[in-house]
Amino acid sequence: MYQPRIYRLHNNEDRQQYERVLQLPGIQLLDELDGQLRELIKIQNPKIKIKDDEYPDLITRHLDGRNPEEYGVWAYYPWANRLVHLLAEEEFVEVRTNRNRYKLTKEEQTYLSKKIIGVIGLSVGQSIALTIAMERICGELRLADFDTVELSNLNRIRTGLHNLGLHKTILAAREILEIDPYLNVKVYSEGITADNIDEFFTGGGKLDLLVEVCDGLDIKIQSRFKARELRIPVLMDTNDRGMLDVERFDLEPERPILHGLAGDLNPESIKGLTNEQKIPYILKMVGADTISTRLKASMMEVEQSINTWPQLASSVVLGGALTTDTARRILLGQFHDSGRYYIDFDELVADKELHVKHEESPTNPYQPLQVEEMREVTGRYLQHADMPAYSPTGEELDKLIEAAIVAPSAGNNQPWKWMYKNGWLFLFHDKYWSWSWGDFNEMGAHMGLGTAIENVHLQSLLLGLDDNVALFPLVGEPKLIAAISFAKTGLVPSEMDKNLAENLYSRCTNRMLGERQKLPVEFYEQMHYLVTESSGVRLFYTENDAELDELGRIMAACDRIRMLHKQGHEEFYSEVRWSPDHAEETRDGIELAAVDISQGEIAGFYVGSDWEAISLLAQWGKGDGFRRYSNKTMKAASSALLFTIAGFEHEKLVNAGRAVQRVWIYANTQGVSVHPMLSPVFFFSRLIVGKGEGLPEFAKEELSELRESFLKIFPMQNKDKREYSEVFLMKLAKTDKFGTRSLRKHKNEIFYKE
Repeated sequence: MYQPRIYRLHNNEDRQQYERVLQLPGIQLLDELDGQLRELIKIQNPKIKIKDDEYPDLITRHLDGRNPEEYGVWAYYPWANRLVHLLAEEEFVEVRTNRNRYKLTKEEQTYLSKKIIGVIGLSVGQSIALTIAMERICGELRLADFDTVELSNLNRIRTGLHNLGLHKTILAAREILEIDPYLNVKVYSEGITADNIDEFFTGGGKLDLLVEVCDGLDIKIQSRFKARELRIPVLMDTNDRGMLDVERFDLEPERPILHGLAGDLNPESIKGLTNEQKIPYILKMVGADTISTRLKASMMEVEQSINTWPQLASSVVLGGALTTDTARRILLGQFHDSGRYYIDFDELVADKELHVKHEESPTNPYQPLQVEEMREVTGRYLQHADMPAYSPTGEELDKLIEAAIVAPSAGNNQPWKWMYKNGWLFLFHDKYWSWSWGDFNEMGAHMGLGTAIENVHLQSLLLGLDDNVALFPLVGEPKLIAAISFAKTGLVPSEMDKNLAENLYSRCTNRMLGERQKLPVEFYEQMHYLVTESSGVRLFYTENDAELDELGRIMAACDRIRMLHKQGHEEFYSEVRWSPDHAEETRDGIELAAVDISQGEIAGFYVGSDWEAISLLAQWGKGDGFRRYSNKTMKAASSALLFTIAGFEHEKLVNAGRAVQRVWIYANTQGVSVHPMLSPVFFFSRLIVGKGEGLPEFAKEELSELRESFLKIFPMQNKDKREYSEVFLMKLAKTDKFGTRSLRKHKNEIFYKE
C-alpha cells in the first residue's frame, strides 16, 4: 500500500525479487547513482573544488571494486511502478540532510533521527508531516486519519488527481517515503480509536511529540489526556492567522489541557455530548474573539452557501513550517514554553497606511434625561394645572410605579422616566435610551410608553382609582408624554379589566418554540373587542399556514437587512445580554437564554457580533444565515397579529401601545405565548411613511417587494379605502417552555418623587 520494497543486490533473494520487478510491464527504472555519488564525494571534500572530469576517477576509487549496480539499494515503489537506485541509508541521509548544516548540526540530526512524532489529522497534518520528513527531524512518523482524499481537499493537500479516493494516511506515507524510504512510517487509517490509541502513543516506543490537527473534539480531548498522562508535548496548528498552540505536558504534567479552554471536559464526559453541545467548547478552543475576520464571515455562511469552514493552501503550508520549526526546537531542548502564538500575515505584511475607509455609525445625539429638566418641565405644566381630585398614598404610588416598570419596550430599552409631583404622575420619554436607527419616527418608543400607561391604568382600577391621562399635555415638550391625575371613585372594574389588571405581572415575552396549533375563534373575537377600546387602532390576523410561512420569509429577509446594516447590527448587539451576570449588570436588553436557539445558533450569534466580518457578508451579498431564526420561529406560530393605525402621529402610537398591552396580557391569560416580531413593521414604516430615508440602497427594492407580499397577508384598508400603517406585529404560539424573563431597572433609576 505505501511501503517501498528495498532490494540489496548482493543478497540472492533480493536479487531474484529485483529481477522479477524488472520484468513488470511498464516498469520505470531510475538509476541516478552516479549523481548521488558525485554529491557524496563533494560533501566529503568541502575544501576541494572538484572538476567534472575528476569525478569518474573519484567514484571508481570510492566504489573500491564493487559493482555499481549492486552498490547501495534499489527502492521499488509498487503504486508508481517505479524502481530507483539509491545510496545506502547512512550515505543517503548524509547527502539528503547536508543542506541543513549548520542550522542543524550533524550531531543534532543524528539525535533527532531517534525521535518519534505522531500526527493526528492529515489535511493540515499532511503539510506538517511532509515538512517534518523533509527536514528529517525524526526517525519515525505515525500518521492517523480515517478520511480519504476528495477533490475539494486539493485546495490545500498537495497531491495529484490520480490519488482521489485514497486514504489520507496512505497518501501522506507515500509522499514521505518517496522522499526518504529509510524513514519509518506507520499509518492508522481508521483514525484514533479506543482500540489503537495505546499502540499509536506507545507501540514500539513512546511518542516524543504529538501534532494534533484533527477536526473531532472527542479526539482532541482524548489525545491530550493521553499525552498528558505520558508527559508528551502537543502542538496544534489552526491554519488561521498562523495560530500555533504549544502544550508542554512533558514539563508541566498538571497543565490544564488546551490552556484550560476545554473547561471540565474529559474523555468520559465528552462521550455524552451532542455536536450542538460541543460547539461552545470548540469556540473557546479556537478563540472566537481572535480568529480572522474572513474566517468569522465564512463561519456565518456554513450550511448556507458553503458546507464547512475554509482552509487555504498558504495557511496550511505556513502551518507545516511553524509546526516543524517548533517541534524541532522542542525536541532539541531549545524551546520550553507553553502558549498560543500567532504569525499573522495580515498584520505582519500590511499597508503602512490604512487605505480602507471604515464606516462610522451616527452617535447618540441625546444625553440621559436629568431630574432638573423633568422638574423644570413639570413646573411649567403645574403653573396652569388644577389640583387633582385625589393624591395617591405612598403605598398606592409604589404599586402604580411597580406596575409601570414591568411594561414591555422594544429591545427592553425602557425609554421612560416617571416623576410624581403635587398629586400628578408624569411620564417622560428618555430619548437617550430609545434612540435607534431601527425605531423609525420613535414608533417603538412611543408604543412602549403606551404599554406603561396601560399598566398604570390597570393598576389604578385594582386600587379603586380613576386615572385621567392627558397625552402630550405641554405644547412644544415632546419628552413629556403624559400627565396622569387620579380620582377615588370606588367603581368596580369590569371582569375583563379586573382579569387583565390581576395578570399584568404575568405578562411576558416568550421566545420559546412550540408546535403550530389552531386557536379558537372566540380568542380572536376577544382580541378585536380589546382593540376597539383604543381609538384609531385596528387589528388584523392570520392563522393560514401558507401565509405564516410567507410571513416567516418576510421577517427573515428584514432581519437580514437589519444585520447587514452597520447601525442596525450595532443596535441589535447592544440589546443582547450574554449571561445572567451581564443582564444583572445592566437590567435592560434581552438575555440570550430567553431565546429558543441551539448551541450552534448561539455560536453564530457570538461570531456574528464582529461587524468587520458581517460587513464582508454585505459586500458579498451573503448573510442568509440571519434568516434562519425567523423562519424557524414562524414554523412554530399558531397565528400572527398585526396592529395598525390611521395616520402616524405619536399620540396614535401611544394608543396603539396601550392596545398591544391589553391584547398581550389577555393572550398570556389564555396560555398563549407572545413574541413581538418588529423588524418588518419598522422597515415598512420607514419605507412608506419615511420615503425610504436612511435605508441602504440594496434594501429599498427588496423591502418594496416584501411589503407587497405583506399586504396580501394583511390588506390594511378600511371601507373608505383609507390605508392604515402597520405598527406592531406579534407572533402567537402554544408552548409549555419558557425562557428567561428580561430584567427591569430598579425603581430609583426611573422614578422621582418631589
